[in-house]
Amino acid sequence: MGIKKGSKLFRFGLVASACALMLSACSGGDSESGSNADGKETITFINHKTDWTGNGKWDEYIAEFNKEHPDIEVKVETITDYAGQMQIRMNSKDYGDVLMVPTTIKPADNANFFEPLGDQKELEEKYLLLSDRAYDGVSYGIPIAVNTTGVLINMKVFNDAGVTEFPKTPEDFVAALGKIKESNSDITPLYTNYASNWAMSNWDYVREAAAGDPNFTNELTADKTPFDSGKPMNTIYKTLFDSVKEGYTEADPSTTDWEQSKQDLADGKIAAMVLGSWAIEQVQALAENPEDIQFAAFPTSVDGKQYTTIGGDYNIGINVNSKHKEAARTFLDWFLEESNYAADTGGISPKVGAPLPAALGSMETAGVEFFQATPAPEGKESLFADINNASEIGLGTTDAIKQRIVDAAKGNTDESFEDIMKELNTKWGNAIEEIGK
Repeated sequence: MGIKKGSKLFRFGLVASACALMLSACSGGDSESGSNADGKETITFINHKTDWTGNGKWDEYIAEFNKEHPDIEVKVETITDYAGQMQIRMNSKDYGDVLMVPTTIKPADNANFFEPLGDQKELEEKYLLLSDRAYDGVSYGIPIAVNTTGVLINMKVFNDAGVTEFPKTPEDFVAALGKIKESNSDITPLYTNYASNWAMSNWDYVREAAAGDPNFTNELTADKTPFDSGKPMNTIYKTLFDSVKEGYTEADPSTTDWEQSKQDLADGKIAAMVLGSWAIEQVQALAENPEDIQFAAFPTSVDGKQYTTIGGDYNIGINVNSKHKEAARTFLDWFLEESNYAADTGGISPKVGAPLPAALGSMETAGVEFFQATPAPEGKESLFADINNASEIGLGTTDAIKQRIVDAAKGNTDESFEDIMKELNTKWGNAIEEIGK
């Protein structure tokens, strides 16, 4: 059985047994896309899966698509810093025909950039988690997969250090990292991916799980001091700070390498990274023993229970400026309905009732409870994003605050953890005053 429509909280065991180093040559819906001499219509599909360009996977996908739709040529363009580069590209009309919707686009701005895909309630009969890219009851994007965020681990490294169960509290987690470091000083217990400019945002995506509350993000819009000690955001960031301060992360954060980190985790040179479940397949594919690579809930518990939030991966959408919207929709529908993208990336299918992947079995064993984050109330779809942007904190959109915490913990700055949390409270509180409704 898969995730059913409307399920808000469920125990996993009851229902089953969210890159290249440079931008590829630009092509887009307004310039390169068009009709070929042989009569084929050409569209451009822009996405973040650069590793699939290198291994030929996108070529396989397009070949499968063309078996059914030989009259549509699909040019694939991949970008490493997808959100950052696309934010620049979208200042023009030249951002392809089909693309992954950048998370930096506010819901209220959906219609300025993306073609409406249909009525939200009707589409929810087929797809999960449409609230992220819906506004006023209209959907502008559909998740390409459903993921959860937690900790991607090499469990053999933990076992070799005498840690046989993944920790369920921040204190036990930091202690476990210490055991790993003590057992083998050549291993990096926790890799931050500080230099990636995107990976550390995953620390923000565990916030509902850390709170044990699917409505937590909505509650943040009314909490003027969400970074106080004892509150979920403080707990998450303190876990990062303490791990770095104790020397359990990489020696020089500025030199981290995302691509190499995947191989090092597969090889047991790294024990853990905070990431989305989409990364499971990528690391398992590099491991000599794929079963060593497991996924765990973030090490927090509420009344003895662990939680994790399911959320959409990137949403796929259509450029509102595209001159080939019918062809673009044909490809989008094929991608969602007939391609194996979710399964091929270790994700949960966005289709209602689809089976859950075996890759999350370790979380089932641990008794983790999964839930969907509660959508924003009607009329307040953009409130969190507006406050987040006005505060310039960038929860889930930038690495800056997490990098600042790492720098403070390393002693590279004179700031204390408490200083940073106090400033974040001030910025968030001021933003609520400015934007709050």
